[in-house]
Amino acid sequence: MNRIPTIKLYGAAGCHKTNYYKILLDKTELPYQFLDVEKNKDHAEELRNLYENRKLNFPTITIGEKKLRNPYKEDLEKWLNKLIPSRLDIIHDKENKRFTLDINGENAKIDYQLRDNKMYLIHSEVPYHLRGRGIGKVLVEKTLEQLTNECYKAVVVCSYIKAVVSRSEKWNKIIEY
Repeated sequence: MNRIPTIKLYGAAGCHKTNYYKILLDKTELPYQFLDVEKNKDHAEELRNLYENRKLNFPTITIGEKKLRNPYKEDLEKWLNKLIPSRLDIIHDKENKRFTLDINGENAKIDYQLRDNKMYLIHSEVPYHLRGRGIGKVLVEKTLEQLTNECYKAVVVCSYIKAVVSRSEKWNKIIEY
């Protein structure tokens, strides 16, 4: 799918809060680097460079460019979902004829019409301020995976979905033209 940003945990092996974040990150099953700032001077310097005051503020978690200093579990989860949309589950809302990815209460969506047991994918949308992060591509791919699981054929009307589908032959079995 899309590239997962590098996740780093700056801390110390003997710190109970650092160990708490190790457990949380292990549960996500995402790859991350643990950088012990007490045992490695280079790791300590890297952490100091993240802060204007150059203090050894640990534990600190970075997700790509995003820096989280001792975050609440919910905040960590929020940022992981925002920065790594491939973690999210697709929701098929049959009543509203829509597939959605819920990104911390905001929805990226694909609207469809159902005719002759085919789904006509007519519109895709990612909230404006979340664009450019690969969410649209993840939305399309997860929607097509769900269509495959539900044994539907799809007719792509939306130009963005067409662009994503055209980059891979993976979906040729379910796409009709």
